[in-house]
Amino acid sequence: MGFDENAYAKIKSSSHLRDSSLTIGTKTASGRRRRSLPPPKKCQLDLDYLERRGGETISCENVESGSKEEESPADSLDRVKVVFLGAPGVGKSSIIRQFVWSEFSEEYRPTEKRETFYPSVVLADRLYELKITDLPTIPFFPVSSHLEWTDFRYYGLRSATAYVLVFDLSNQETFQYIRKLREQIYEARDMRGVPLLVVGNKQDELSSSVASGTRYRDIVNLVRKHWRCGYVECSARFNCRVVQVFRELMKSIQAVEGRPPSPIPAPSSQPLRSHQHDNSEKCILL
Repeated sequence: MGFDENAYAKIKSSSHLRDSSLTIGTKTASGRRRRSLPPPKKCQLDLDYLERRGGETISCENVESGSKEEESPADSLDRVKVVFLGAPGVGKSSIIRQFVWSEFSEEYRPTEKRETFYPSVVLADRLYELKITDLPTIPFFPVSSHLEWTDFRYYGLRSATAYVLVFDLSNQETFQYIRKLREQIYEARDMRGVPLLVVGNKQDELSSSVASGTRYRDIVNLVRKHWRCGYVECSARFNCRVVQVFRELMKSIQAVEGRPPSPIPAPSSQPLRSHQHDNSEKCILL
């Protein structure tokens, strides 16, 4: 039986179509990608909209394919590399996963390797593509590129566009870690034009006695008045003010770029609450 070139071409073409139907989703540090079939519909996270909704995730069920450009208010794309740092157990990973996937786990799992997330957000009619890096706890910040290459290879510590330093409001000793880390960052690289945001997590565990103490007030005053950087308190467990963390971060980046700040939404009077995690409410990120 002879070789049928036309039949072989048809088989190869159909195989290619089956392979191309696999859609690549959020990347991880190991290089693996989450695969889904059929291709998911995409949308961006509009921070202004999320703030008004109290941090709920945008539903993407009825988004028509090919209509992204018409529905998105953003007119351009900016790439922002953000590095999260903090002492062990302060909730860095929980904040990121709550924002990106609307997920929270009560089980504590230390971050053992670099993980990278690629959400896209919209703020003040501008689209930003974030590269959020979640790292294991580092003992120090590298003072040179050579030291970074030998001790923290591929962490991207010295090339970050912005830093988010997280501490535990219920364990104020964790603030001393980011205090020393901040000093090392400023000594190691030129921080002009590089925003730094301080985040106090586990607001739900902050007791009234601690909140009224002088040490707590000293921390807040130090960050806001002396460090002159953004400061947000949140609760990753209850998804309270998690969106505000990234909103403040993007506002700081806009300020560095010389763009007018986005309007500040009215403060929400909603108490701490958990959100139902329905898969239909998840947003597929770009």
